[in-house]
Amino acid sequence: MNMQAMLIGSMIFMVSLVSLGLLIVCLLAFLIPRFRRYMFARRWRFGVLVVGLAVVSAPVVTIVGEAWLDERAHHPRLDHEEVLGELVLPAGTQVRLEYLKPFNDLSGDPMPYGMQSLKHAEFDRAPGNILGMRVRRLALWQGHGNATVETMAAADVQGWRCEPGKVEFRFPSGAHFTLSKWRLESCMLAPGSTVGGIVWPGPVKVFSTKEGEWDVASDDTATRLLGLELRPLSMRLNGPHGDVVTWSGVLDHALDVGPIHYAAGIEVRSYQGHLLFIPRPDMPAIDQRTKTPIEQDHSVVQRVTGEVLGVRPNHEVGIRNVDELLVPDELLVPN
Repeated sequence: MNMQAMLIGSMIFMVSLVSLGLLIVCLLAFLIPRFRRYMFARRWRFGVLVVGLAVVSAPVVTIVGEAWLDERAHHPRLDHEEVLGELVLPAGTQVRLEYLKPFNDLSGDPMPYGMQSLKHAEFDRAPGNILGMRVRRLALWQGHGNATVETMAAADVQGWRCEPGKVEFRFPSGAHFTLSKWRLESCMLAPGSTVGGIVWPGPVKVFSTKEGEWDVASDDTATRLLGLELRPLSMRLNGPHGDVVTWSGVLDHALDVGPIHYAAGIEVRSYQGHLLFIPRPDMPAIDQRTKTPIEQDHSVVQRVTGEVLGVRPNHEVGIRNVDELLVPDELLVPN
């Protein structure tokens, strides 16, 4: 019975849609003098046709009208300031609401509706102010505990200097309007930021880890660290302006470090206060003292000054699979 009703409903919709198209064609034709004279000469015939098409097309017009009204109801523009917990929405803000009426989820728990179900805010009339930042847009994912704001200017966010653009936060369950409980998830740092004792010249992304630490990563711009040009480079710190826990990067060009020659694209990591170079079969390292390549599946431990401390099997230094190293595809070419 349900299938039959669906088929009948689909047929009615299609007939109504075709009728609406024919009605629009008739109205457009009426604007052309030649066809208008033709219609006036047969006014009763065309009058009945137009009325019939209008009646048959009514279901589609009704559906479209209801959809338009529903869309407007879900996307109202505020005519006065709204305060939701610690979140202030100025008058003129365009908002998107997920639900308009109260209902319960599958567990029987009530779901937020109306302004409490806010999903998006567009501050196109007056900038929003979130945690001291001038904001152009806000997006909330209440069920996932995430929020994204688009800032209008560089801002200091919980110890980091974020450039204008997207700044992502996370928050505990139920704290979507308690801004004081929001914690920075990620942002792009302002160019020239000093992190881990070095200046990062290009775009740098910072994001928090599950362990409560922070990862800073640069992909597109070579960054100089301990005399090495690295691209990409990633670094883990124990907090904003904190100590470096570990770092890893890829050599931007071939170079000699002490007696060892390394090809571009070889990964370098921090290792017990020293440098760990990880050659690959297609990216060799040559010991210039013996003119022989470093043994396959081995890495080289060196001091920053270049002194070789040892050549060790990869598994001894915690490397199980060289295919998972941070090597960009464009560098997978022997040097």
